[in-house]
Amino acid sequence: MAKAFAIKVLAACGVFAALWFLASPWSWLTAGLILLAALGLIAWGVFDVNSSLWARTLHRAPGVLAVALTFDDGPDADFTPKVLEILAREKVSATFFVVGQRALAHPDLVREIDRQGHLVGNHSFTHAWNINFSLHSNLTREITRCNAAIEAATGKRPCFYRAPHGFKNPALGDVLERLGLVCVGWQVRGFDAVSSNANTIARRLVLKAGPGDVLLLHDGAGLQGTNDRSATLEALPMIIDGLRARGFAFKRLDELFPAAAPQVDA
Repeated sequence: MAKAFAIKVLAACGVFAALWFLASPWSWLTAGLILLAALGLIAWGVFDVNSSLWARTLHRAPGVLAVALTFDDGPDADFTPKVLEILAREKVSATFFVVGQRALAHPDLVREIDRQGHLVGNHSFTHAWNINFSLHSNLTREITRCNAAIEAATGKRPCFYRAPHGFKNPALGDVLERLGLVCVGWQVRGFDAVSSNANTIARRLVLKAGPGDVLLLHDGAGLQGTNDRSATLEALPMIIDGLRARGFAFKRLDELFPAAAPQVDA
């Protein structure tokens, strides 16, 4: 709230100063430019998935020779078990950002994610795009309902949140701070939600990943892009092999960012 208020105050003061002190036709132009700059800053804070303007957002741990595989939009009865099977076979730990409605529908899968040693994060209750532009009350409801679904399945309270589509608004930072959550973006995404080419997905992540990067894939289907995650399943072993060949280890988010609050028993 402090950041949002400060931006509003600065923009208002700038416009007022331009109109008050510049007694010329240029005053309106100056005021307009100040307003455009303020709007641009606001838009950057909303749409840049790694901006910390509205909420502190983790996306990279520089200098760490490891990456964090993260999966969004599950649990999915068709694809999540297959992702878990690959991760178990490859002995890789990951983080799953689950959607609350789906966690309620498949609590057994959420428990299995946790049982296999992966981290469970909050990806909102409905994954509706418009919650990113909601006020405090609706954001709080979305996030707490997802928390409750995760806690009911695992007995643990999540500490990481990823906004649907990565968008944030001025209310998010206050809500997350009050709920004890840290926002997570991503440094490299596989675009597997819209691609059916496993080689392209794998090559993008393997070539672009850097030390400490958070990588984004999807185990859930039907919320955005294609309804088939077969390409993700095909790409995942190639991604793991390719990143290992580059010397990277795999960590959960709480291992990559140990200073963030750990997942605790509810």
